[in-house]
Amino acid sequence: MTPPPFLTVNLVSGLTGSGKSSIARASGRPSIGLTAADPESVSLAIAGHPTPREVMLEVHPSAIPLEVAISVIAAGGDPALRPDTGAIRLGNFVSVLDASSFWRDIRSDSLAPEPPVPCVTHGEHDRTVADALVQQIEWASVVVINKTDLATAADCADLRDFVRLLNPSSHVVFARHGRSAVSPWLPPREDMLTWLQQSPGWIRQLNGEGLLASSRTGLGCVVYRDPRPFHPGRLADFLSDSATESGEILRSRGLFRLASRPHVVGSWNSAGPTIEFEPTDMGSHDPESPWGQEIAFFGRDLDASRLTANLDACLLDDREFIGGPLEWRSLPDPFPAWDLNRDDD
Repeated sequence: MTPPPFLTVNLVSGLTGSGKSSIARASGRPSIGLTAADPESVSLAIAGHPTPREVMLEVHPSAIPLEVAISVIAAGGDPALRPDTGAIRLGNFVSVLDASSFWRDIRSDSLAPEPPVPCVTHGEHDRTVADALVQQIEWASVVVINKTDLATAADCADLRDFVRLLNPSSHVVFARHGRSAVSPWLPPREDMLTWLQQSPGWIRQLNGEGLLASSRTGLGCVVYRDPRPFHPGRLADFLSDSATESGEILRSRGLFRLASRPHVVGSWNSAGPTIEFEPTDMGSHDPESPWGQEIAFFGRDLDASRLTANLDACLLDDREFIGGPLEWRSLPDPFPAWDLNRDDD
């Protein structure tokens, strides 16, 4: 018998108790628990399974979804796999959400479960429950809203609309006890990894490709842009005192500039109540780098005018802007220093 030309590896993720194991079993595909996200762990998990056609890898809640997908691709060239496995094809990335606890969890600053194996590429474990949920949605090809029998119809509808904001291209289905009246399984894409990298709604919104700007219940997105850099002190004041004045921000993501760090493009990343600023590897004069701010804000009852005005107040004023980078560097900067492992442009 001719062996199959490839092995399809599907990924299923979700917080503990969301029902991801039930979803995996309901698929009818063999399921394998994955304890780490590195290529070697993925290779060993696949190689130790007797079925060479299609498998489900259950991803730990704290794993970085895109990192796991890249590891699956990398595992395709691993000689540890059996000869009859053939080439590896990345199948669907299924994220399972618990409708009964989602809105509580997305507002939580609690840490997500500790990964069984430390993540070498991301250092110490500091991912929150909200951050894990957001990434599970943004990097999914299929989102299963499970336990709908334990939530109100309004909460389920809101969750569906929130998913469509964060990942407008995902296939969304409702389920009870891990089973859905609509099949969540889609034919694998030939370019699944590339598709996943373009799926997050914040990327779509910043590119002008957002399919849903707001819902009838007040969930929506506001995109903020301005070429001037932020004054670090006024931005810190906004985050501590004014961020909630314009509605509930549940997710924000984009690129930004701090005047005190003029040659660095920063990554703006918030999920629930926590926010993280990190340097990117984009050169300050790279044609793709923004001059100032490009940030997408997702939340409930957002007042676009108020949010824009509050953020505008954080920018350098005309007098400060004319001073130039030499003066900007002397501005008081309350944010933690960035560890830059590259030379400034």
